[in-house]
Amino acid sequence: MAAPPNLPAALLQRAAADPEEPWLFRAEGWDWVWHPWRELARWMEDWQPSLSALPAGTRTGFPYAPRPEFVILDLAIQAAGLVSAPGERREGGAWVEIADGKLDISSGSHSSGNAGGALVTVAGEPVEWTAAELVAAGERLQMDIGVSDAREIVVLGGALADPVERTMFSWATLTGAAVVLEPDPALRAATAAWVRPTVFHGTPAEIADLRARVKKKRGLPFRRLRTVLVAGWQVLAPEDEAFWRGRGVQVARVFAAERRNRGI
Repeated sequence: MAAPPNLPAALLQRAAADPEEPWLFRAEGWDWVWHPWRELARWMEDWQPSLSALPAGTRTGFPYAPRPEFVILDLAIQAAGLVSAPGERREGGAWVEIADGKLDISSGSHSSGNAGGALVTVAGEPVEWTAAELVAAGERLQMDIGVSDAREIVVLGGALADPVERTMFSWATLTGAAVVLEPDPALRAATAAWVRPTVFHGTPAEIADLRARVKKKRGLPFRRLRTVLVAGWQVLAPEDEAFWRGRGVQVARVFAAERRNRGI
């Protein structure tokens, strides 16, 4: 599959190659509901024309939550040549909400000049990543993780304004990793213990929580986990690192923008 120029193109490539393969999973009560590439690509294509009425490069905010419709709205904004600004409602920018599957757009006039990018927040200040930088972030993370014969599975749910979470979503979109959406940060490790991902990322505290759950559930079939990613430059406790490496799980990092910033 040819490398896509941007994340919306990656979604369309996946939808064309394997339309019924599930990508995004969400909890509905005690059940998990999945959404395939075909359905998600249709949402993006349905929403893109309305968004394209805004001037190219317009900062376009929306009330992000880790649900499939908001993940796809983020991509639809990029596909329309706008700058996705999840959670940002600023004078002069546009604001988008979803109502009954349709978009309610409050237009603005602020244009960043770049097309199809996204904002992240670094030290409280917005930093814009272009479409090419988003792709490069995902590609670099894939190099750090390495290629697997099996499809990757990951639990995501943090704010897209977080550069680490943005990098993880860029990687998942490019590689086709199955994404389990967990809206409660306190449940990230518990959800991972349930769905058994191949990749787990988090803070040292979240990784320690996962380790405790694995040790407590002695019969827990956790053999799929192959990579633990520490967020940014945070330090993993030596006993946690030794625990994972001793079980054949590689320990790597997903970098925040404080260090890589515009060098992506």
